[in-house]
Amino acid sequence: MGDGFLAALGSLFEYDTLKTVHIKSKRVGMIFRLLQLAILGYVVGYGIVYQKGYQERDSAVSSVTSKVKGVAVTCENLTISSMSECQADDIRVWDTSDYVVPPQENDAFFLISNSVQTRNQSQRPEGWLEDVNASTVGSTRTYTCDTDTDCPEFAPSRNGALNGVCGSNKRCMIYGWGPVEESYADDLAEVPGYPRHMPAVKNFTVFIKNTIFFPRFNAKFGNTGLGNDTKAYQRSCLWNTGDDRFCPVFRIEDMLTQAGIKSFEDEAMALGALITVQIKYNCDLDQNSKTCEPEYEFTRVDKKDDPLSPGYNFRFAVHGVAPEFENVRRDLYKVYGLRFVFVVSGDAGRFSLVPLLVAFGSGLGLLGLATVIADMLVTKCLRNAQKYYDHKFEIVEEDEGERLGFHSGKTRRSEPSSSNTDGAYETFANGHSSNEKQSLLPTVNRT
Repeated sequence: MGDGFLAALGSLFEYDTLKTVHIKSKRVGMIFRLLQLAILGYVVGYGIVYQKGYQERDSAVSSVTSKVKGVAVTCENLTISSMSECQADDIRVWDTSDYVVPPQENDAFFLISNSVQTRNQSQRPEGWLEDVNASTVGSTRTYTCDTDTDCPEFAPSRNGALNGVCGSNKRCMIYGWGPVEESYADDLAEVPGYPRHMPAVKNFTVFIKNTIFFPRFNAKFGNTGLGNDTKAYQRSCLWNTGDDRFCPVFRIEDMLTQAGIKSFEDEAMALGALITVQIKYNCDLDQNSKTCEPEYEFTRVDKKDDPLSPGYNFRFAVHGVAPEFENVRRDLYKVYGLRFVFVVSGDAGRFSLVPLLVAFGSGLGLLGLATVIADMLVTKCLRNAQKYYDHKFEIVEEDEGERLGFHSGKTRRSEPSSSNTDGAYETFANGHSSNEKQSLLPTVNRT
C-alpha cells in the first residue's frame, strides 16, 4: 500500500506532452474525416441553422383579457324532471354578470355551469339545527348528542360553531348562518336533469385578447388583427384549427373538445373542470418584424374521477338586508363550473454576430471529439492497434533524457556501422534498435 501511495504521489510531478504520429492508412483517415464531418454537420445543421444559433433571444412579457357572452336558463323548482315543466315564476335567466364569478381575474375566468343554493340565511341568538345527514367524522363533521353536555360550546361544526345545545334531531345546534346548507343537495346536483344544470354554457363565446412585448427588441404583438382583419369578420368568426385559426373568438364547446372533453353534459357540466389555455409565440424577427402568429393549446388539468372533490367548485355569498327583516340576510351559492387559466409563453430571435460566433466556437471545440474517438479506435480496435499504441505513447525517464542530450536540445544519432550500410538509424529516444524500427516504417511515420 505504501508503494502504491508513493507511486501516486510521484505521478503528480510527471509531465505529459503531445506527440504527433502520422498514420498513412486510408481506413483510419476515412474514419477520422467522417467523424469530423458528422460533428461539423451537427454544429452547423442543427446548432446554428435549425436551432437558430445565430440569433439573440428574448422572452415575452404578456397580458390577457377576456369577455364572455351568452345566456342560460335554469329552474328554481327542484322537483321537476325537465325544463318544459318549469313554471314562469320559477324560471331564472343567467347572463354574463351572473355566471362569470368574479367579473375580472388576472389571466383567467370562471363560468358557472351548476349550483347549489341556500336562500335567505340569517344569524340568530338561539342558533340553528345542524344538518342531520352530514358526516360525523372528518374536518367538516357534525356532532351527535343525547344531552347538552355532548355539545362543547364553540367547537367547530360543518356549518358553524356549537352553541352547547342538543337539538331535536340529535345533532348539536350551531351559531352561524341558517337554515344550513343540506349535504343531500350536493348529491342532488349531480343527478342528470337537475333543474339548475346549465347545458347552454357550451354555446357561450369568449373573446380573448392577448398582447405580448419583447423588451430587448422593443417589439409588440397580439392575437387580434391577424389573417382577415376586417371588423365584420372579427365580430362574426369563431376559432377553429383550420382557416379561422387566427380568430380571437372561441366557442366554449370547441375549447373543451380540444382539451379532450367529448361531452360537456356528461364530463364537466355537473362537477366542473379546470382547463389551461396555452398561448405560444415563436417569433422570427428576421423573417417578419411586423406580426407574430400565436398557437393555442387546451389541456384539462384536473382529474374528473378524483375521489376527493372532483371537478372545480367553490362557495360565495350575496348579502343584503330585506325590508321585512332587521338583520342582514344572505344567499349562499355553491357553484360548479369551468375555470379557464391562460398560460402565455413567447420567444423571439433576431440575428446577432455574438451568438453566431459563440455557437461556431463551441462547434470548433466539439471537433476535438473526432481526434479522441479516432485515437481510441486506432489504439484499441484496429488490427495493428498495439503497434499504433507503442508509437503514440512513449515514456522517457529523466536520467535517460540527460544521457541522450535532451537537456541541450540535441538528439544523438548513431554512426552507420559496417554491418548496416543501407542508411538505417537508431532512435535513442525510445530505446528501439534501427532494425526494429524498420519493420514499422512502411505503415507509420513519426514527426
